[in-house]
Amino acid sequence: MEKIFGNIINGIEETGGERIELKSPVDGSLIGYIIDTDKDTVERAIQSSREAFNKFYLESTIKSRQELIGKLTDIVQEKATIYADLESKNTGKTIRQSTFMDIPLAISHIRYFAETDEFKFQRKITHPEYPGTEGIVQNAPMGVVASIAPWNVPFLMAVWKIIPPVLAGNAVVIKPSHYTPLTAIELVKDMKAAGFPDGLVNLVNGTGRTTGNLLVNSDHVDMVSFTGSTPTGSRIMEQAAKNIKKVSLELGGKSPNIVFADADLDHAVKGVIFGIFLNAGQLCESASRLIIEESIMDKFLQKVKTYLDSMKSGNPMDFETDISAITTKEQKEKIESLISQTVKSGGNIFYSKNMQGTPDKGTYFPPTLLTGLTPGQQISDEEIFGPVLTVYPFKSEKEAIDLANSTKYGLAAGIWTKDIEKAGRVASMIEAGTVWVNEYHLLSAAAPRGGFKKSGIGRELGLEGILEYTQTRHIFYGNNESGMSDVAYGILIKTE
Repeated sequence: MEKIFGNIINGIEETGGERIELKSPVDGSLIGYIIDTDKDTVERAIQSSREAFNKFYLESTIKSRQELIGKLTDIVQEKATIYADLESKNTGKTIRQSTFMDIPLAISHIRYFAETDEFKFQRKITHPEYPGTEGIVQNAPMGVVASIAPWNVPFLMAVWKIIPPVLAGNAVVIKPSHYTPLTAIELVKDMKAAGFPDGLVNLVNGTGRTTGNLLVNSDHVDMVSFTGSTPTGSRIMEQAAKNIKKVSLELGGKSPNIVFADADLDHAVKGVIFGIFLNAGQLCESASRLIIEESIMDKFLQKVKTYLDSMKSGNPMDFETDISAITTKEQKEKIESLISQTVKSGGNIFYSKNMQGTPDKGTYFPPTLLTGLTPGQQISDEEIFGPVLTVYPFKSEKEAIDLANSTKYGLAAGIWTKDIEKAGRVASMIEAGTVWVNEYHLLSAAAPRGGFKKSGIGRELGLEGILEYTQTRHIFYGNNESGMSDVAYGILIKTE
């Protein structure tokens, strides 16, 4: 029997419409079908969210919203193994990563938003120009938020795209990637079970070219939150400008890991491997550039090679497998093309892992190290989004900083050194929204993340990630105890 994963509108799953095939990158098997949502359905979903927002926001408080989010946390926690299985089958990431990292991390982030006391709906101010008066500054919700999520970490992204805006008082229409919608669909269903009002969070499936464009161009959407490529983010920003719509964009990355000679080398090797080969390099902040002090480069790369040799390839649904699949065939083809161009232009494949044991019809690419590169080459400047580490030696601290900042991106970076003063000095010079020191890929729900330069605008997570989904309102409470009003009004109105 064909499995159809439908849209969820006003609490009801709808399976009518044109279908898109959904295949697993693990082995190429057919998972089922999703719907490529048409314009009328998208607008109906938006209208449903608008109606839910108008009612929910008036009736709810921060506390009541957090109580619902807390109930959702408990439901998702009980279903953690189900979520992990869906995530790995749909994305091709290892079941070990889904079970011990992606799903638990997402659950902890839901719980953070259920419990944080950082977000205050309003604050009092005084007006120094007008003694005796006071004001209230409110963080009011935007209204209906269109959240457009990528395919690489679908469950974590669904959490980030839904929970903070709802906590801030908004309604959401989420469009998961048409490649990896399964855990987002499950989350929206579980929100209904947790007691969220029908329509507050609606889900519409489809491609970016169809459903995504319909959401961005709708006059009835108040804000767009998008995570994906820089070219797509640029187009969304242009489209949103036509009806003055707020956007939050988390876009591409070309993140560096800077390793100094005084670093704990074994710890740094592990961090560099984790930084690029987790999820087969398919993470926005993946550290795809190794910027390493020249005096230790050869020794360091040999240590990297030794660890990579020990990593097990195979079926990602096997708990013993270390290496994830490439989630889409299109992405694998892009990686292959970039590698081919690099070799033709003089780059060297220092290492490429044997990928024995992977399912024949799955989508895989070997962990690869490239040397002999210079800034300005395509592979040095463009996001790879795959398990490919490019290597650049440096001799001075300034050269390392210049190399780190030499791309149009600025999402994340890592610094490896035992000299904490140097680490802080270098970190403050790196053009990136997140800089890890002697760690990588460790995400905290309390810490804002986002990009400098062409890696985006706006922030997710932390207090800043909640405030992103609000707009400020100032309420002025006046009186005339000081007589200032009479002075002001007297400019225009003559009194006896």
